[in-house]
Amino acid sequence: MMTKHFSGAASEADEYRLFTLRNANDMVVTVSERGAALWAWRAPDRYGRMADVLQAPGRSAGMALWQGRHADGGVQLLRMGDGDALAQMTRFRLDDDGSLTVEHEVVAMALAPLETASNPCFNLNGGMADVGDHMLQIDADYYVEADANGAPAGVAAVAGTAFDFRQPAPIGARLRWPDSQLVGRAGFDHCFFVRDHFAGGQGPLRKVARVVDPGSGRCLQVYTTEAAMQFCAGPLGGFTLEARSRPELASAAWPNMMVLPGQVYRQTSVYRLSLEA
Repeated sequence: MMTKHFSGAASEADEYRLFTLRNANDMVVTVSERGAALWAWRAPDRYGRMADVLQAPGRSAGMALWQGRHADGGVQLLRMGDGDALAQMTRFRLDDDGSLTVEHEVVAMALAPLETASNPCFNLNGGMADVGDHMLQIDADYYVEADANGAPAGVAAVAGTAFDFRQPAPIGARLRWPDSQLVGRAGFDHCFFVRDHFAGGQGPLRKVARVVDPGSGRCLQVYTTEAAMQFCAGPLGGFTLEARSRPELASAAWPNMMVLPGQVYRQTSVYRLSLEA
């Protein structure tokens, strides 16, 4: 654990701590109290060369400061939010098989929107190039179309579109498709409804996405209990795959799920990093 001094646009600087998790295969994950964010994930490629597969989040002064500690073989972070209307806890645990488990627990004292932390941005080649040649697979038959302002406009089938990742496809090639949802935009920033949970709600932890970098051999598999995944990627930089709770499309709360007073909300996601043969 180390302490960092943070100075941003805020009038006063403050401090936050970084917590380190290490497994038996020398993978190292760093978690920050600033935003309860994943800060770094160092892992070997097929040749044993180590690299950070995460892009560190911007050190914005607007990111909430959580209180962290090592607990139960992992890292636990706590914060109160929205005028103490929400109590939030996030746990990170790194296992020897390369699985990073992220558990969110939210307790509401008053009606409040659900916001989960971490939001990791990946580049499996360690930043040596963009993610255009990364092969992506998402187990989803439907996605949410967005209007010109990025607001949800309706549910559409992925078949025959740039959004059909039911079989592995390179991210870069799909970004160049002449799809109305991509032309003139920064890239993918869309919600996919994963199979078996299109009707919404949570389910058992299951694999919903897989990404492979052919050059390094690194493979990322994503598991979640949630009904949807938000996929973001552009011509430059990395990609994100974030679990999403699926409210009804017509809900005024979109894209936020509202947590009711007295409700306890739990969410689990697992990012498993391994090597292709």
